[in-house]
Amino acid sequence: MTINTKVAIIVPEKDQAAQTMWHVLNQQSFFKETDESFDSNPVYSLKQNPSDIKLIHTKSDGVESSHLDEGMNADLYIFASRHRAASGTPALLIHPTGNWSKITLAGRESELSYTSSWALNYGLRKLKEKQEEFKLDEFKVDLEVTHHGPTKLTTPLIFMELGSSEEYWVHETGATAVAEAIIETAQGFIQRGNFDNQSYIGIGGNHYAYRFHKYLMENPDVYISHIAAKHSLDDLTKDVLKQAFEKTIESPVGALIDKKGARSEQRKNTIEMLEDLGKEHVLI
Repeated sequence: MTINTKVAIIVPEKDQAAQTMWHVLNQQSFFKETDESFDSNPVYSLKQNPSDIKLIHTKSDGVESSHLDEGMNADLYIFASRHRAASGTPALLIHPTGNWSKITLAGRESELSYTSSWALNYGLRKLKEKQEEFKLDEFKVDLEVTHHGPTKLTTPLIFMELGSSEEYWVHETGATAVAEAIIETAQGFIQRGNFDNQSYIGIGGNHYAYRFHKYLMENPDVYISHIAAKHSLDDLTKDVLKQAFEKTIESPVGALIDKKGARSEQRKNTIEMLEDLGKEHVLI
């Protein structure tokens, strides 16, 4: 039986942060159990939008959930996920997935996922709202560059994460912030209407995409999807760059380039590829 919904919230069994998010959502009775099942687990529907937003428990880890399309028909997947960083910094994060060249963690080489710049930008703002609402002053809100799997799904997806160590994966207030941001992003997505703003991809900068995050906050009509960090630009090909445009459902018009976050040769090569693809570029 195929699960039909507009937005599927994915909660992997093996992900401690995702399970903490499910725990707080279940405690607050946001969802009700349906008679549907996926991966031998019951499917839940959001009480406010029962046919449009469903929560799916998967047996595989989020980065390896390449089987979702086989049993589901959705317009967007939002993955509840942990984030790990050596710093252990408490954080609320969002990003699309994919490998610009070599595999970083699951997925396939030189393959990007489908994604939505609208969902990424709306979700980022929701994480910031929840950080302030729950007074999570010690938590950072970050927009990450494109990395890890899954990559072969044909349904657009985003990851919304709680980081960055075991201590914070079980932080119930942090988990509540991300979980509520996920629900509100799902609700916003199904009510969004026609997209009439400007969408871009991002080129350059570090893993946490500071300059792009700042630019988005200062320019509310600009949206961004896939971001290639500086460390991935030497191996960037026109084929993968083309994927970033073709696999963003809002059809980006060009690329924002972090002029301080890329070497001159990297900028030159990327701009040549963008021109070949008929896309504009903006240095920020």
